Amino acid sequence: MDWGIFRHTATLLSGAAVAYLFFLLIIKPILHIVHWIQALSQGTFQEPAATGFLFSGTPIFQKSKQFLYKDLLIQMQILTDKLKQSETDRRTLEKSRRDWLAGITHDLKTPLSYIQGYASMIAAERYNWSEREVKTFGAKIEQKSMHIQKLIDDLNASFQSENGKIALQKTRTEMVEFLRRITLDTANSPRSAEYAFAYETELDTCFLEADTALLQRAMQNILVNAVIHNPPGTEIRVSVSKKPLVFCIQVADNGTGMDEQTRNNLFESYYRGMPTHQPAEGSGLGMAIARQLIELHGGSIRAESAPERGTSILIELPPP
Repeated sequence: MDWGIFRHTATLLSGAAVAYLFFLLIIKPILHIVHWIQALSQGTFQEPAATGFLFSGTPIFQKSKQFLYKDLLIQMQILTDKLKQSETDRRTLEKSRRDWLAGITHDLKTPLSYIQGYASMIAAERYNWSEREVKTFGAKIEQKSMHIQKLIDDLNASFQSENGKIALQKTRTEMVEFLRRITLDTANSPRSAEYAFAYETELDTCFLEADTALLQRAMQNILVNAVIHNPPGTEIRVSVSKKPLVFCIQVADNGTGMDEQTRNNLFESYYRGMPTHQPAEGSGLGMAIARQLIELHGGSIRAESAPERGTSILIELPPP
């Protein structure tokens, strides 16, 4: 036997074996990760199956993945999970936007139909309306116009807040009387006539730096939400207290409460949850705007609720 040929053949076989092992241990896992990245770029949010060229499912390949590229693969899985969740959230938000747009379109059409109807009645030459009737029609038109204006204001406020275009005009504000007045104004509103409001605090005074117009709007949105999402007879209680590092406001009711999905999405834009007990009066942005305005003040807001157990909105504002 020609030992030169044998050694040459052995060298070639050894080189081929080393190359094969190098491919399985180094190159194939890299190709697997590349395929994984390609799958992510195409919207497939899961690790591709380890099949294909040169026995990619062999134990050696699996071990090389587990040991040589363990940290990288863990990060790839974390990235995949985050992208998958982001895509789920995006689709949920898109559906919410479509549902919200359908709702807001309906809410705009309803008052517009009233305005058009009353305007047509006034303009009809075949009827001789009395002055009292004309005033009644005019009052209805004004009421529905104000409703449309409120919808537009909500849309504008939400857009400005989301894009950081709201500048706070803070002044030193006595919060106890400020919140008492907001609660009283809401309680005296005609739509609140069948609801029981209470205001509780052990504080005599408490001063904070606040934009009173924006903070008032946030509180009104929260109180009105408690009215329109609960049946007549519901008790709505506003409690004010102070902790060492925060000023606390609680708006609690003993109404119908919310399911988990509604509670988790309560402060999200474009979300409309459980049916209301009154005709639609808002844009579906009220609680999202409240959250945005509270956070602009450096505060936080959260909800605690369960079906048939009422709802509690908890607000914390920083000290001056």
